[in-house]
Amino acid sequence: MLIWRGWGILVLLIAAPLGGLGAFTAMTLIGEGADPMGAGIGLLPAAVAVFFLGRKLNAPRQGFHPATGQPVLHRNAHTFFFVPMQYWAFILPVPAAAFIVTGLSALA
Repeated sequence: MLIWRGWGILVLLIAAPLGGLGAFTAMTLIGEGADPMGAGIGLLPAAVAVFFLGRKLNAPRQGFHPATGQPVLHRNAHTFFFVPMQYWAFILPVPAAAFIVTGLSALA
């Protein structure tokens, strides 16, 4: 079961295709057994993209209260599994490193 709020699902929609593209590229260029390493390498640019997109989407915006007209700071909450999007940039490298090590050990 996936849990997200706002545009938090973009974490998965960015990481999965880039990881798959990396796996496909590594398997095509290097051969069988290199796909975990390629997936790990594909997750690294996904982490960068998720960081900048999450920071942009979760940036507070200045607004005004409709009844009183007083200034209000609106905070966005785009989360994936209760973690704000931009913080997934620090979580995604962990499985990326595991995939890279698994791929390198399979090639050896």
